[in-house]
Amino acid sequence: MSKQINPLVACNEVLAIDDSIRFVGRIKDRKLIAFARHQGKKPLLDAELGNLAHYYASVKANMEEMFDGPLGKTNWMITAKEYVKLVTLFLDDGLLIFSLDVEANHDEIIKKIQSLNIQL
Repeated sequence: MSKQINPLVACNEVLAIDDSIRFVGRIKDRKLIAFARHQGKKPLLDAELGNLAHYYASVKANMEEMFDGPLGKTNWMITAKEYVKLVTLFLDDGLLIFSLDVEANHDEIIKKIQSLNIQL
């Protein structure tokens, strides 16, 4: 059984899993409700583009739900950019979004996040 914690605390726990995690955000009802940034890494987006990226992740996730019936529920999706990887984990009540350094092992990090004993 996982323990329930504040969304900001959950974001910080995810951020602490691996040094290649740049940003972690929790989205609920298409709104970013909490986030944490790696203090040693410069953000790649300004505030306006960051907000747009969070909204875009919600829209893409919503589009994925159209295929849940024939293909099964989406567990996660990734977009690999030149400078960063953008990952979306699908939760029962929203999304966990995070960005990784491009050389990060996203499969291993996703497994570590999924094995956390906390309510994300």
